[in-house]
Amino acid sequence: CNILPRRVILFVEGEGDRDGLPLLVTKLFEEIAATNHLFLDGAPFVVGHVAGLTKNDGKEWLRFVNAAKKKKNLGAVLLILDGDEESIRREKFCPGMFATRLAAWARNAGAGSLFSVACVFARQEFESWVIACAEELAGKRLPDGREGIVAGTKPPQNDLEQSPRNAKGWLGKKIPGGYKETTDQELLTRLMVDHLNAPRLRNMKSFQRLRKAINQLSEAIASGNHIVSPLSAQAQT
Repeated sequence: CNILPRRVILFVEGEGDRDGLPLLVTKLFEEIAATNHLFLDGAPFVVGHVAGLTKNDGKEWLRFVNAAKKKKNLGAVLLILDGDEESIRREKFCPGMFATRLAAWARNAGAGSLFSVACVFARQEFESWVIACAEELAGKRLPDGREGIVAGTKPPQNDLEQSPRNAKGWLGKKIPGGYKETTDQELLTRLMVDHLNAPRLRNMKSFQRLRKAINQLSEAIASGNHIVSPLSAQAQT
C-alpha cells in the first residue's frame, strides 16, 4: 500500500532564515532521496533566539513544538539556529550541549514517540556556511541580477566555525551594495545549493552535523522509529 509522505517542519531563527534555509534543507533531502517518504512544510516557524527558547526549562521551545504537533501528518521538527553565542544566562555556550538539551526537552511534547526532532546549530552563523562556498560563488550574479560576491573572493584561511564572528558583516564587505539578510540570504542560498560539496563547507563540523541530522530524520520517518537528536550521553548508554 502507498504510505503518505510525512511532514517535516523547519524551525528557524529569523526572517532571512525562513526564506533561505528551506532551499538548503530541500536540496539535502533530495540528495538522499528522502522526498519519497517526507516533504518539507512550506511555512517554517520563526522561533527566535536560542536564549529565548531555552529559558524557563524550554517553556517557549515546547510551546512551538506543541504548535507544530497540531499540523496533520507530522513526521519531524528540524531546528536550525545560529551558534554564535559566547554565553547564555552566564553559562558558557556549547552548541552540542544546548542542542542535546533542546532535543531532550522535546520529549515532553511527544518527540521520540509520536514524531522526531533534530536540533542543529550553524557555526558561527548560517552565513558562515555561505562563506565556505565563497570561492565557488565569487563572480556569480545573484538571481535578481545584482552583483553578488566579488570575483576572486576566497574564504578566510582560518577555522570558519570560529571566525569571522560577524559572518554577515564579512559578506557585506564582499558584496557591492552590502548584504541584507532578509533579501540576500535566500538569493545566496539559491546559488550555494549547487556547491554543497565545496571543500571548505564539507569540512565544517556544523554542516556535517546538519547532513547527519537530515539522514537521521529521514531514516526515522521511513522506519517509523522516531528519534530525538542529538541524544544525551545517558540516553546513548
